[in-house]
Amino acid sequence: MLNFDESISAQSEIAAPTSAVWEQITKPGGVVKWHPFVKKNTTEHWNGIGSKDHVVYFSGRSFEREIVDWMEGTGYNLKLTENGKNEALAEYRITPINANRCRFKVTVRIQFIKNLPFPIRWVLLKFKIKPLFTEYLTLSMPGFVSCAETGKQVERNQFGSHPVFSPEI
Repeated sequence: MLNFDESISAQSEIAAPTSAVWEQITKPGGVVKWHPFVKKNTTEHWNGIGSKDHVVYFSGRSFEREIVDWMEGTGYNLKLTENGKNEALAEYRITPINANRCRFKVTVRIQFIKNLPFPIRWVLLKFKIKPLFTEYLTLSMPGFVSCAETGKQVERNQFGSHPVFSPEI
């Protein structure tokens, strides 16, 4: 129990060069093109540490995203806040495989429970948060891959609905 991994991750191999995937994750307002649960993505300013945008999900939930670390060409970390509370840290990483293939990984670390005693945090993560966010990443990652490989925008819930972020229509 003491070695419990509190992060939630998903990764996929993409048949596209690293530069194309980097362009996709750094395009201002581009989240709506590849994320099957995002209805709207508005950018305050973008391209480096301190960049901010806002995402609105089909469920109506909205988050501010702020870049806290920027690794040119390979990834960034962003803080997600809902209603002014630090909710999560998301890490986006691109790893080249060869000239025309790469691996894309997203890792989420839930921050708002960090001050809870370990046993309570463990129960929340194991039985509620991890299953919910594992499903979220599992259903959203194919949207990213599809868009990177075809250039086409994904449809709402194209790979399945999510009860919190994009319920069935």
